[in-house]
Amino acid sequence: MSQNPRPTGAARATVALIVCCTVVFVAAFIVALARAESLDIWALARYLVLFEDLELLEAWGALTPANIWIDGQWWRLASAGFLHGSWLHLGLNMLAMWSVGRWTESIWGPWRQLALFMASSLGGCLASVAWAESPLVVGASAGIFGIAGGLLVARLWGSESVQRELEVISTRRLAGSLGFWILVGFGLPLVGVNILAQAGHVGGLVVGMLVAGLFTLELETLKQRLVAGALSLGLVGGAAACTWMAAEPSGRDNYHLFLAFEHLDRGEPELAVPHFEELPEDDPVINNAAAYAMAEARVELDRALELVNLALEEDPDNADYLDTLGWIECGLGRIEDGRASLERSKAAASREIPEIDEHLAACVE
Repeated sequence: MSQNPRPTGAARATVALIVCCTVVFVAAFIVALARAESLDIWALARYLVLFEDLELLEAWGALTPANIWIDGQWWRLASAGFLHGSWLHLGLNMLAMWSVGRWTESIWGPWRQLALFMASSLGGCLASVAWAESPLVVGASAGIFGIAGGLLVARLWGSESVQRELEVISTRRLAGSLGFWILVGFGLPLVGVNILAQAGHVGGLVVGMLVAGLFTLELETLKQRLVAGALSLGLVGGAAACTWMAAEPSGRDNYHLFLAFEHLDRGEPELAVPHFEELPEDDPVINNAAAYAMAEARVELDRALELVNLALEEDPDNADYLDTLGWIECGLGRIEDGRASLERSKAAASREIPEIDEHLAACVE
């Protein structure tokens, strides 16, 4: 782009989206502070850097795949794009929204701008659920990727008037920026960092480019009408396929992982056990959680004992693992062993854990 590119016309829809996301975040931030146990300088700094109240985000409409799979809360696909996890997250997304959104709105108008954002955001969220990439997703980035992809389509294949409007946009720099962030999204998980909803970004980008292709075509020739039909078929067919995959992506380990922990959180260990059994046995945290679910449900206790011992091989002094071991031993009728393991758990814990005392009392009973 040139140093000071300025599109013609107002950007009312883009500004409205930015204001909406900002108002939602500020309101949620105020509620989060009101719910906080303390408001010392360290607690405030924590909220400024990272929005820590995940329960609040979930209650306000974050994309939580488990709620879709269990409760059918598909409306979260629409609400998640207006929530953000931190001031930094909000600021970066809104800066990106303004950078590309004012250009697409200048050529397509406010209503198409809103349609482009919403379609891309919905498509990105749907792809994220289909890929089961994260237990909780928030942010406007899928919609922004769609707008940026739409801008690239317009710059490459737009009409003469559109090309004149976007003359100051560098196609190479725009494509390079999109490619860079897509590569970053693929690269971060390789180094153990999972902070970007990459499937959501790719899904939003693809939907945005397809929608922009429809906006760009003038339908004056048979060829243009055929291309429009193909793009429409791609959108509808892709959305249908992605929805079918998102409804039950049982081929993904994360599908079983998210459901297992959600059922545990809801006090439904008997429903968590089948999902834990679908997971590989190479993670001590998962092995312990599976063993605990079995102990709570009083099923397959011998199998639970095997799993918790696998976890303890990795971390023999872990209080949570020892608590699970003791609880399983109590369930097997090995009361003395169970009490001994629970006492070890209590001694190893860095803080008081009420569940350990409850297990000790219940073990005797």
